[in-house]
Amino acid sequence: MTWPAIELSSIAQLAKRMENLDPTKLYRQIGVRLWGEGAYERETITGAETQYQSFAALKTDDIIVNKIWARNGSVSVVAEELSGCYGSPEFPIYEIDKSRLLPRFFYWYTKTKLLWDQCDLQSRGTSGQNRLRPEKFLKIKVPLPPLDQQIYIAKQLDDIQAKLRERLSTLEEIERDTEAMLQNAFLEIIDSAEYRTLAEVAPLVRRPIQIELDGEYPELGVRSFGKGTFHKPTLTSADVGNKRLFEIHEGDLLFNIVFAWEGAIAVPSAGDHGRVGSHRFLTCVPNPKIATAKFLRFYLLSAEGLQKVGKASPGGAGRNRTLGVKKAENIMVPVPSITVQKKFDELCAYVDEIRSIRLATAKEAEALLPAMLHDIFERKAVAPVEATKPNENVVSLPQAQPASIDTPFKEAVLVGAIIKAFHEEGGQPLGNFRLQKAVYFARRFMGERALDQQYLRKAAGPYNPSMRYSGGVKIALEKNWIAPATGKFGPGHSPGPAFDDANAWIEKYQFAQPAAWARDKFKFKQNDIWELLATVDYAMLALGHTGSTQTAANVFAYIGNDEEWRPKIEKLRLSEASIQNAMVELQSLFLGLGR
Repeated sequence: MTWPAIELSSIAQLAKRMENLDPTKLYRQIGVRLWGEGAYERETITGAETQYQSFAALKTDDIIVNKIWARNGSVSVVAEELSGCYGSPEFPIYEIDKSRLLPRFFYWYTKTKLLWDQCDLQSRGTSGQNRLRPEKFLKIKVPLPPLDQQIYIAKQLDDIQAKLRERLSTLEEIERDTEAMLQNAFLEIIDSAEYRTLAEVAPLVRRPIQIELDGEYPELGVRSFGKGTFHKPTLTSADVGNKRLFEIHEGDLLFNIVFAWEGAIAVPSAGDHGRVGSHRFLTCVPNPKIATAKFLRFYLLSAEGLQKVGKASPGGAGRNRTLGVKKAENIMVPVPSITVQKKFDELCAYVDEIRSIRLATAKEAEALLPAMLHDIFERKAVAPVEATKPNENVVSLPQAQPASIDTPFKEAVLVGAIIKAFHEEGGQPLGNFRLQKAVYFARRFMGERALDQQYLRKAAGPYNPSMRYSGGVKIALEKNWIAPATGKFGPGHSPGPAFDDANAWIEKYQFAQPAAWARDKFKFKQNDIWELLATVDYAMLALGHTGSTQTAANVFAYIGNDEEWRPKIEKLRLSEASIQNAMVELQSLFLGLGR
């Protein structure tokens, strides 16, 4: 079901609170960021410091609009801490009928393209500057579920946003602590270490390439400031010309001599092995009994190391400096025991892992809320309808039936519905792994909360063996609703020759919606993500049934205490942080469904 789209004029009105400015009075000014990023307090000025004759005082929960940039999402709702600020005539404000529209619900709506596009449309052709007239803003449409659902959705979104911020803050704190620990350990190591020349520890090794007429040569680059390697386009022999090329291997200590003084030093990975560089790239190969390339790189990127590299890079100002080969070979580097270096490399890898988790989490967090807002608002939006009266009921969120899949036959119908839904998107067979998880999540969508008592804890996650051997899959195969098939992703099942017989049962049990939901939510996720989400959801259900608190720490302990699932910690690289990520994503998946 969908929500009606109500014209804002029926649930909000333009506020008329302009007051003449007092030249001696201080005014806290307000601004509105683009793309739904919210209102903020600008500088405080006196009434004599502006060309305007009047300002409007703002109150908590007002809608505020930037007339010039509304088309770029410069619309927001005034937070409590901004009450008492003032806006110029360029910032019209609107009062909301809170009995019908929750201000916080509208705040989340301001972050959607659906609103921005409407503001853009209403701004066109006015004053020749795409400036939005205040009365035009009232013509935008707002998807309007019942107030209790607005409250629920806004709270869920607020909770998820708070958890995302808390998680990122925690990861940043962990990263800062581990970085400090790493630096302290490094200083202690080099303080008592012997120093030797780079030529002794990691001599220069050249691997010249013989250029062939029809040859191709994938080039490697090194970023400055210790940011690692990157892949350049592949060169042809014509591109190479008279230039000399040298092969680069995994584990080399690699310098770009033009930018080495600003940290263009790296250790190539397995994915870089065999690529080439010009004579401007030096490859040094550490003696494995004396040093590791990663330890040497860390030192050379430290303040002390970069100072030495800089002295070995004579030349003019800025980027005309070039690391001399002989000077590079004479750089003195610390050489603690190889055991100590390897332990330090492990510590570096741990810090890198934390950093990658933080970066991945930040990327996921950045994408999660927009995706949720798209699902909540834009998929519910319908063609404009007449405004309803305040006491009129409006259509609610789609509430899936709380019926359980309590018979093998019903399960076969659900299996058929899922196979059909996935087949409609790309025509590929659905493998057993994904089918198991899709059925699990479709059942969760329909409100089932006892799946931890029906599914077994197996290596691949929650698993229902009866589905394959005596339940839904077996029955669907016997009835020719589905059939074995092999596609580009391997073996699985596709709709069978008698699938039309299943359609009536799918309609009877209303399984098309949960099947399509499972497809739309999971079709682009990797198998590891399917497994992670199903495992964490299962663990949360089990904890809930025992009265235990559903925290990331308890979920981690639940998985670790199970002999069958314990290997998942290593396989899925589980941590409390990654489990917390999964818990937030699960919350977003079931947002609005009461699951």
